[in-house]
Amino acid sequence: MNNDAARQEQLIKRIRKLLALSRNNSNPHEAGQALSRAQALMRKHGITELDADISVIKTSSSKGAPSEAEKVPVWMGRLMNVVAGAFGCHTYLDWRITTGGYWRRIVTFYGFGERPVVAAYAFDVLCRQMQKATKEYLSTQSRKLKHSTRRARAAMFRDGWVYGVRDVVDAFRLTEDETRVMNTWLQNQQFEGMGVFREVKDCHGGDHARWQGYNEGKKATLNHGVGSRDLRPESLISGGGEV
Repeated sequence: MNNDAARQEQLIKRIRKLLALSRNNSNPHEAGQALSRAQALMRKHGITELDADISVIKTSSSKGAPSEAEKVPVWMGRLMNVVAGAFGCHTYLDWRITTGGYWRRIVTFYGFGERPVVAAYAFDVLCRQMQKATKEYLSTQSRKLKHSTRRARAAMFRDGWVYGVRDVVDAFRLTEDETRVMNTWLQNQQFEGMGVFREVKDCHGGDHARWQGYNEGKKATLNHGVGSRDLRPESLISGGGEV
């Protein structure tokens, strides 16, 4: 980080501290002084209150994703939203280039504090659990099935699995200000959108596959991770066993 960027970062931190003091101080005189000092600094340096808020948005990406398809299966989008909602983040699809020069799909979470880091961790753990559950489900299916039918049933199983996870996850309540800041941050990234999602195709035995997936998804669990305070992955989902 160059000197100008470092000074700008320190300035924004100072402004944010003053704004926080003005909002949370029960003494009207001290709160007014803090707000006046913050406004003076913002006018002098051309910084808005929203600029100060946006500056603290952090991002964290998953190690990978369960689908590299151009049209992402809708169950993956649902899982992204379940995890983002559980940790008070927003999310979008992204790509990472590997050391071998290949592009690999990832999922990026953005938000405040440690939330995105924990969300990315949770997404990776849940993906591993879903893949393991799907493999076990497919092992119970007849090998005489057409390949297309096996794939379709696997997709239905995953769709149900995500719904099962969703039903045991408590959503993190975002404030209006947090939502506003995250939406503005994303607009400033000139991000084009979440991409194209494809619906799960129905098939013979698909409803039963989805029901089995739903029951397995309710057993999903996170046993360890990163984070602080209440942002503990182990508190995200109840039940189930070790990964």
